[in-house]
Amino acid sequence: LGILDLSGIPPSFNEDPMKYIALTAGGDVALRTARPSVEDSRAAGAADFGSLLPTSRDTLVGITASGRTPYVLAALKSARIHGLLTVGLVCTRPSAVHLEGQCDYVLDPQVGPEVIAGSSRLKAGTATKMVLNMISTAIQVKLGNTYGNLMVNVHPSNDKFASRARNIIRATVGARATAYSDDELDGVIARCGGSVKLAVVVVASGWGVPLCVDALERRGGSLRAVLEDVRYETVVRVFV
Repeated sequence: LGILDLSGIPPSFNEDPMKYIALTAGGDVALRTARPSVEDSRAAGAADFGSLLPTSRDTLVGITASGRTPYVLAALKSARIHGLLTVGLVCTRPSAVHLEGQCDYVLDPQVGPEVIAGSSRLKAGTATKMVLNMISTAIQVKLGNTYGNLMVNVHPSNDKFASRARNIIRATVGARATAYSDDELDGVIARCGGSVKLAVVVVASGWGVPLCVDALERRGGSLRAVLEDVRYETVVRVFV
């Protein structure tokens, strides 16, 4: 579930995939062919986590519906030793994740008994995915990768995303953008290095790309703040 959630972030928000890394017991092969025995290995959890070369600026979210998977518990312990912010995501209370005390925060949605006893891919899986959606979406909002309910930093890497990028520019800018054809908007996005957020500022303001880059940097990447500057023509350039 962590892999599923994180895999959508780079194309949807133009984020570096190396900032969002998910591990699963047994590696990628376990996504198609389950390897339950690896979940019981604390050594594997610690080793896989260590292979990421983590720093204290990173955060680890340990996902275990039962709250007692050794692979996850070991990764959380290693993360704590390395000074990371640690979060446990479980669907039971109390659990080993709570009791071992390796987490700064524990998220523990209570889903009750499964329809098929012990089948945590059901209600627990659904609840876990919803919580992961909340976490990853909140992060992207905080990073300024959204404007209202629009993913203004989408990476136009295929036809679907290219169409979405054009629609986002038109929805955000309004009347000024209607004068642009699809090809012209694609050209603006290309001049902006594929940055839809930057293209929004270019179309909304009529300024050159360098000035728009400068405006976004001075506003900490906040598209909302820059568009307010555009509307009131109050961009202030500071020369040091």
